Amino acid sequence: MRWFLRILPVALVAAIAAPASGLVIAMKPGIQRAVTADVVVTGKVTAIEKEMVEALPFPNSPNKVQYKVAVVKIEARLAGAENMTHIKVGFIPRPVVDPSAPPPPGGIRPGIRPRPGLAMPELKEGDEMLLFLSKNPDGTFYVMPNMSPPIDLKTDAGKKEVEPIKKLLTLLADPMKGLKSDKAEDRYLTATGLITKYRAYPAIGGDVDQVPVSAEESKLILKGFAQGDWSKAEPGTLPALNCFYQLGLTAKDGWTQPQPQPGANYSVQLHDAFVKWMDGPGKTYLVKKNVAKTK
Repeated sequence: MRWFLRILPVALVAAIAAPASGLVIAMKPGIQRAVTADVVVTGKVTAIEKEMVEALPFPNSPNKVQYKVAVVKIEARLAGAENMTHIKVGFIPRPVVDPSAPPPPGGIRPGIRPRPGLAMPELKEGDEMLLFLSKNPDGTFYVMPNMSPPIDLKTDAGKKEVEPIKKLLTLLADPMKGLKSDKAEDRYLTATGLITKYRAYPAIGGDVDQVPVSAEESKLILKGFAQGDWSKAEPGTLPALNCFYQLGLTAKDGWTQPQPQPGANYSVQLHDAFVKWMDGPGKTYLVKKNVAKTK
């Protein structure tokens, strides 16, 4: 269970103090799903394979589970899936429940399904989706992590999400170019994308090693990040506070958390403290990325 807690993004909204009936966990924004995915594609489901496939749901799982597998014709490869025209996507079908069945002992009604935010997404033939995929541990197909469901491209809202995602993933395809861009907006977007990508844990779980990136790249990431406006979140961008806390700065890094000042915008305070830190201990700080451990 610990690995699941580690992969929760900082911006998750969870009503922990609320009654169980009101507990809701928000999905990651589309742009964050894209940055942390192994593969991002748009495509149409052309078939659902008849035979179920048995596979591990996460690394080191003691048991395998049954997956249905959808065949998706790729329309656009936004990240990964090089030289692929089709991709197989597995999902765990929800159990079919007889609504007329009597309740079991204890009075719990049958057919209570997971809340929408936690249910495994399902695909059906004809779906046109923006998919955020991770490789299944068995390596035979890809899966849609529960916190990264697909986006329906048949809706106007879904269509609007594609362009900012495409822009960010284009920058991340050549990150050094993005970090050295003449546009401050692109430098900031690339920096926040890299922080989110590097600091993310595997979407389907597993242990990681923390590997420092080069001094040159670290310096450019921190500089680009510092040049952004942390006081507001623009559409199609990653929240600055999420990115800051993902860095995980501590006293060992020479970082001192500023104390909130009455009437002041804490995001601005945090930004100012970060800029000062960069002129001191931050000069030698190396951004670390989580790299999945191999067996």
